[in-house]
This record gives sequence, structure tokens and C-alpha cells, in this order.
Amino acid sequence: MGNLVKALKIAANVAEIIVAGSVLIELAEKYGGRLGKKKSATGKVATDTAATITDSTSDA
Repeated sequence: MGNLVKALKIAANVAEIIVAGSVLIELAEKYGGRLGKKKSATGKVATDTAATITDSTSDA
């Protein structure tokens, strides 16, 4: 039973660190824009997925 309590405490600490990190990221995104505009790192990239395949054995 003691090991379960220790594991839960460790899990709670890890979760707290993750939440604190996400809060810091949100604050940096919110207030970081005041210092200067930067290009988005998540810009959309257009990809052409249509491929033209020709069959060299067809008579038509």
C-alpha cells in the first residue's frame, strides 16, 4: 500500500510539472507577440498527392 501512495505522489508531481509547462508556453505565446512578429512555425505546406500513372502496355 505504501508503494501505491508513493507512485501516486510521483504521478501528481509529474502532472503538476506538465501543467506548469503548458501554462508557461501559453503565456509565452500570449505575451511574446508584443516583442516582435515572427513567422509561424506551423505554416501550412501544400502537397500534391495526385500522381499520374501511365500504363505503357495499353494500346489506346
